Amino acid sequence: MNELEDVLGLPITRFVDQHVRSLLTWDLLVFFHRTPDAVLDVEGLASRLGRRVEELQPEIDALCRDRILESSGGLVRYHPDPEIRETIESFVAACQERGRRLALIALVLHKINPHDE
Repeated sequence: MNELEDVLGLPITRFVDQHVRSLLTWDLLVFFHRTPDAVLDVEGLASRLGRRVEELQPEIDALCRDRILESSGGLVRYHPDPEIRETIESFVAACQERGRRLALIALVLHKINPHDE
């Protein structure tokens, strides 16, 4: 894992470890970072992401617990504090660079399946 940390940097590695539960979480973070003013119900968000509500809801709940998203009145919006917003910006930027994106994928997949070495 140290090689991944070397490629991604400690803040992004820690962010993934603490907040990115799955590739769906990744999709949510990128979506809301790119459209920070979006306020959608879960059905609308599922439609935008091409996902099912049932699979989306646990990820939204986790990101709400992490204070990255906020859900109120059935609507979901992006609401991270400035420090975590900056880290999410770095995460999304890393997604755009092939080598770093591959490192992120490896990190998330290892997190999902820790026994696959």
